[in-house]
Amino acid sequence: MTFPRCFLAVCAAVSLTTAGSGCVNDPNAFQPIADGARPWQPPAGWDPEPACQTGYFVAIDSCAGCSDISYALCVGNVFDQCVCGGPPWPGAICPNGLPCSANDFPPRNWVEFGMYAGPGWAGLSKMDGGKP
Repeated sequence: MTFPRCFLAVCAAVSLTTAGSGCVNDPNAFQPIADGARPWQPPAGWDPEPACQTGYFVAIDSCAGCSDISYALCVGNVFDQCVCGGPPWPGAICPNGLPCSANDFPPRNWVEFGMYAGPGWAGLSKMDGGKP
C-alpha cells in the first residue's frame, strides 16, 4: 500500500471513530446499563418507596420482546430500563420465589429490590390477575 492510500485509510478510521464516540457523549442518548437492556416505561401507579439504587431489579412481564419473566432495572433511582431473563449464574435465584425456566434468571450480580412489589406481585401483572 502506498503512503497516500495508507494515510487516507488511517484518516477514514479516525473519522469514523470520532463520529461514533459523539453519540456516547449525548446526555439524551439511551445508555443501556446491562447487556441487552432497552428503555422501559413503568405502568401507572409505580412509585417505589424508598427509591431504588442502581444495581437492583424488579421482576416484570412487560419488557418488549421477552417471554415469561423479565426485569425492570434501576438506573439512578428510577426503573426506566428492562432486560429479558437469561441463564442462571452461580448464586442466582428466581425473584420472590417465582418458578423460573432455564432462561428466566436476572442479570448477573443484580439484586432484587424486595422493598417494592407492586402493582401486581413482584411487578408481574399475571400473578394477581392484572389487578393494580
